[in-house]
Amino acid sequence: MKNKKIKNFISHGIKIIFLILVIYFLAKYFIQNWEEIQAMNWDLDWFRIIISFLLYFAYIITLASLWHFITKLNQCNIRHFDAVIAYLLSIPGKYIPGKVFLLMARCPAYEKANQSLRKVTVCFFLENICTLLGAAFLFLISLFFFPNDLLAKYMWLTVILIILFFICIHPKIINFFLKILSKIFKKDMIIPMAYSDMLKVVILFIANWLVAGSGFFMLVHAIYPVTASQWLYIGGIYGLSTIIGILALFAPSGIGVREGILTAGLVLIMPEEYAVTISLISRLWQTVAEIFLVAGAFLVNKIINYKKSGS
Repeated sequence: MKNKKIKNFISHGIKIIFLILVIYFLAKYFIQNWEEIQAMNWDLDWFRIIISFLLYFAYIITLASLWHFITKLNQCNIRHFDAVIAYLLSIPGKYIPGKVFLLMARCPAYEKANQSLRKVTVCFFLENICTLLGAAFLFLISLFFFPNDLLAKYMWLTVILIILFFICIHPKIINFFLKILSKIFKKDMIIPMAYSDMLKVVILFIANWLVAGSGFFMLVHAIYPVTASQWLYIGGIYGLSTIIGILALFAPSGIGVREGILTAGLVLIMPEEYAVTISLISRLWQTVAEIFLVAGAFLVNKIINYKKSGS
């Protein structure tokens, strides 16, 4: 009993520290950019903004379902509903450098169901790989719409990159590089999946990235008059910024890095002041949407636990 109390005390302490760190990194970001936020032109198309939020909600919830699908393929799944709640509650972990809190926040739900945490960890790496691959493919497609005459001469190279993309997602190739990482981090990261399953998962991630890209396009369209022909380009830039943000382990949720990539991409199709404004608003847009989803998951989880304790 005493050990259980100590364990609960430590668990609550970690949660409090986790929450403080999240608030700190978010507050630091918005304080540093407060002058730019105040100077923004807030004459926005609210209908398109609402649509952009709905699309981002759909993207995150689908992402949670894809996480469940991956754990199911690797035979370490829990109930779909519980997996979605665990995923949503882990979202604040992305605002702490290192990404480890994202995994730690999900583990208790799987540990409670007596699932292998080693398998869950492998699934976490696989999810991150598929997120990167989905965003990368969206960016590759966007190259066909890149507003630059130089790239028009090298469209054949883009086609070759797309072909190579589907070759490189073979588990044998991915596992070759994961074995190197496994030796460095002294953790087993090998993906136990067939190519057909990997292809299926990656295609689902690509489809979901189209949803995310469409949400970002609607956000941009609400601020600056872009055309429908720029949809995939804008979505691709959003995907590229996410890739760089994920790889920048030193930056919580890619803060600063992602905005820089967005600005560099958007400045090719709009004035610089709009590109900078949109890159900053995009962070606010994403953060507000995630706060709503986390708050919703937290309330649902509390209600369920209350009903269980009362029954």
